[in-house]
Amino acid sequence: MLHHYLKIVFYFFPILIIAQNIDPVALEDDISKLNDQQLYETSLLKLDKIIQNPKSDSFDKAHAHIQMAYTFKRVYNYVMTINKLDLAETEAKTSIHREELEAQILAEKMFVYFDMQDQSKVSMLLKKLADNKVKHLTRETLAHYYTVLGTVAFQEEDYVEAEENYDLAISILEQDNPKHLPNIYRAKLALYSTLGDYTKVMKAFEKGLYYAEKHNVPIYDIIIHEGLTKHYENIGDYENALKTQQLVSKKRDEYKATNNSEKLLTLQNSLKQERLKIELEAKQKQQFYLIVISITVITLIIVLLVLLRVYKQKNKLILHENQYIRKEVERLTTEIDTKNNPKTILESHNLTERQLEVIKLVQEGKTNKEIGGELYISENTVKYHLKAIYELLGVKNRIVLRQTYEL
Repeated sequence: MLHHYLKIVFYFFPILIIAQNIDPVALEDDISKLNDQQLYETSLLKLDKIIQNPKSDSFDKAHAHIQMAYTFKRVYNYVMTINKLDLAETEAKTSIHREELEAQILAEKMFVYFDMQDQSKVSMLLKKLADNKVKHLTRETLAHYYTVLGTVAFQEEDYVEAEENYDLAISILEQDNPKHLPNIYRAKLALYSTLGDYTKVMKAFEKGLYYAEKHNVPIYDIIIHEGLTKHYENIGDYENALKTQQLVSKKRDEYKATNNSEKLLTLQNSLKQERLKIELEAKQKQQFYLIVISITVITLIIVLLVLLRVYKQKNKLILHENQYIRKEVERLTTEIDTKNNPKTILESHNLTERQLEVIKLVQEGKTNKEIGGELYISENTVKYHLKAIYELLGVKNRIVLRQTYEL
């Protein structure tokens, strides 16, 4: 039972580790509602907090940049929209959800160029959105993707495929996010206008207007009326075209998209300046702390070097004192032993001439090496002679030899 429990814990443990700080669906819903109310500055401030939050990971920041792109797109600032999508793409490269994020960003860029009517870039990005990338798109993004496919087919005069793609997009958005349906009904309106089916034109217009008003999205109210204006122009009904265009102009004045864009840019610049100011202050503090730490470290090093030098000098003095004391003790011991134990004359012992020479040099304080040099023999030979002498005289070392015997 315990083994089974541990398996469950370890299975879900990685999921807990990689859990994100934000819910991208909830974030998109919040920003979309703010943008529908034209509270673009509030959207930007909320998203900037996510981006600047140290706890936000690349996944969170990527989605925040994507939502910023949506916000700038709502006020027709396509330059800033692409800029934010580029920033999102940079964050996506370090995320464990890289494939999903890059697919979404690719699709969003394609939608921007589609709105800008840059057909070459739309075609290029559509080719990049192969099946392996499309599978990562959210249902709402997939609906917009089908809308673009429908419009491309419409431009290529493949009207059947165009309508099929529009219907696919509608079927998704009816279930997931019907507030975006006016965008597709505007496309269907243009299709039916080209086909000359004016009844379907008006039905598409009415449905688009219904969803725009129901969900209170002014921009969709504007674009569905723009679609109707083009229809009237196509059929030569210039009177209704003029009336509808005047209505569109009035609605656009109320929408104040241009003014909103300027406000957003001003806010964006203010946020950037504030961020740079904070970064500058942080850098200045960091430099100050580095200077203080450097001075402290240098001072400590100097103190340690001085202490080390004092320690070495003290240690050297102690060593000299110890050597002096040892020699004095040895000298005094020798004197005492000499007084208490008169030295024995070596002539009474059966020693060879070479052994006597070695003993004489030992009495003079010579080392084994020096004795070898004097007698032209190796140091090992000297050691051999000393060992024989010690055994013969019954002494332990050369010190006792010097103290006990004399030539």
